Amino acid sequence: MLEPFFLLTCPQGTLRAVIGELGLDSTAQRVGDGVHEIALSDRWSLDDGRLNGGYQLSVALRALATEVPLPDPVVASASYLRPAMPGPARVRTEVVRAGRRLATGTARLVQAGPDGAERDVLRLEATFADLAATPADPVDLTVPPALPPFAECVSFGGPDAPPGAATVGRRMRYGVPALPGWVRGEPSGDPSAEFWFAFADGSDATLLDLAFVVDGAAPVVLEMGRGSSTAQLTVHLREHPAPGPLRCRTVTRHLAHGLHEEDVEVWDADGALVAQSRQLALLL
Repeated sequence: MLEPFFLLTCPQGTLRAVIGELGLDSTAQRVGDGVHEIALSDRWSLDDGRLNGGYQLSVALRALATEVPLPDPVVASASYLRPAMPGPARVRTEVVRAGRRLATGTARLVQAGPDGAERDVLRLEATFADLAATPADPVDLTVPPALPPFAECVSFGGPDAPPGAATVGRRMRYGVPALPGWVRGEPSGDPSAEFWFAFADGSDATLLDLAFVVDGAAPVVLEMGRGSSTAQLTVHLREHPAPGPLRCRTVTRHLAHGLHEEDVEVWDADGALVAQSRQLALLL
């Protein structure tokens, strides 16, 4: 059995995680030209057994990343067509264009339907660059969430998840100044949140992991007594994150026609903006 993450001895003699549960569970095996196979893990399941949308996006994006000649995904946009369930799946990839500064490709996450025929559960388009080839020169017109240190926050999720919680909730730890209203059974009416995020296995997030992180928290419309399910998710990946927990801000401003948007910003431990996303979700 694989351990949740591998360890590397650093020059100073300390240990750090270099690949966590997410990396292990979202890496497919290349079996042909643009074809990758994977057993989707139930460690990333929701309450009803369906797989988290960020996990599905991570699987498709990692497979595409092995085909594209540039190293860093900078934008990825996924449409969710059917529920993905734990079990065998394929990712079918295509490099659409590879230029000097940008390269674009597509990926389809497919599983067998009731009749055994292959059908799409997710379609992805992503563009890659080489972040190391250009200076960052950041201009940020927002600031990171002002949070107490993680160690001084109230922790929930991960080992603190209640019995019966969705398995995906055990993969992450959150740090907040106070428990959200929806957790206490008292929704606040304010669909916004600021919190620390960390993987429960102790691994540090990578650039590719951020595609999961932006969908790694419960929808903030829970503060309005509503649930939701992702229909479309676009993530901008801005920087390789520094080691340590991530500061996140998420907000919904508009609900109409049974849909809502959710915007997320992710900042690393050094205060750099590392990811942004917007998703369109179905209200439940």
